[in-house]
Amino acid sequence: MHLTWEFPPYKVGGIGTVLEDLTRSQLSQGIEPVVITCGFEGKVGYENRDGVHVYRFDADYIPAEDFHSWALQMSMLMQNKASEVMNEHKNIDIIHAHDWLVATAAVGVKHMYRIPLVSTIHALESGRYGGISGDRQELIHSLEKKLAYESWKIVCNSEFMKRSISYSLSIPHDKIDVIPNGVNIDKMRADFDHGAEKAKYALPHESIVFYVGRLVWEKGIDILVGAIPSILEKQPDAKFVFAGCGYMTDRLKKQAYDLGVADKVLFLGFVDDETLKRLLNISDVMVVPSRYEPFGITAVEAMSCGLPVVVADTGGLAETISHDIDGIKVWPESSNSLAWGICRILGDHNLAASLSENAYKKIEKQYNWSSISTRLKSVYDNVSKEYSANDWKPSVSVSQDG
Repeated sequence: MHLTWEFPPYKVGGIGTVLEDLTRSQLSQGIEPVVITCGFEGKVGYENRDGVHVYRFDADYIPAEDFHSWALQMSMLMQNKASEVMNEHKNIDIIHAHDWLVATAAVGVKHMYRIPLVSTIHALESGRYGGISGDRQELIHSLEKKLAYESWKIVCNSEFMKRSISYSLSIPHDKIDVIPNGVNIDKMRADFDHGAEKAKYALPHESIVFYVGRLVWEKGIDILVGAIPSILEKQPDAKFVFAGCGYMTDRLKKQAYDLGVADKVLFLGFVDDETLKRLLNISDVMVVPSRYEPFGITAVEAMSCGLPVVVADTGGLAETISHDIDGIKVWPESSNSLAWGICRILGDHNLAASLSENAYKKIEKQYNWSSISTRLKSVYDNVSKEYSANDWKPSVSVSQDG
């Protein structure tokens, strides 16, 4: 049973997309996935989503003064819904929690039903903000530690994250397994009029430099905006298209205006999956300038579309990309280095083609969901085997009626 606060059609970051593809792939492994998640705009209750059992509870009107308070109350409602579903699906044998927002629910259900908990930690609060300071960050950090401590096994998506979890949450290395995120290559293919689609964003002669992600500090989008003047000096036909929302939106627009490049930057806000897929297929280069990036699913998605990528040499991105082979790596937090990498691709079509071809081959071989879900099933099987040999079992049956 997966516990997650976001699941399609409601997506905020990359967790929703990852879980959608993972659960579909798990069906082919003989696993019957159950997902407990938030429901918004009145869309609550049960949905059979291509064989995946999805249960949504009402998360629209949770009274809270801020997001952190909302998350704690949401997790309690999730625990209630999970308990209902546990009594309906008697064959659920593992809880799989995704990040700190569901920690309270996951730990509660684990002890209520005495079944093992596996957690995927997609990112850490200390990484998002470069440390822990203030009560709210301390709260999230404590929930991360609680979730990690209570988990039978922890899954993360890169060796970088494994080291970070072990250090930040005081977890032994052998409790953590590294399994990367994947991408559904077939889903990324698109059949449409490229010229007409490009005309929505740029002139025919312009090259599209694309970014998709949250407009927040950790994603380093301000570093990319800072690189635009240098890029335009060498590549005056570049057009910058940014998809995503975040608290830095107004600041970034002002930064572009102050640099005199506002007419070359297009802020799209949130885009749906179909629009994103088309943008990935019409762009000339994808940029991931993150300060902190546990994995970098957007880079993998771009590579699956044959789109050359320029990434900051940090976190999981450093592991995903092989420099000058299937992408370009640049110095983190350096607008000059970022401009250099982008100009290399825009100015050398042969290099761009070579990077694209090699990137696609890598994704096809290493980041397909079939192999990833097989590795995760092995984690489940090992946990179940250890659990079976353990005395930690329910002493009485638990039901909602008493």
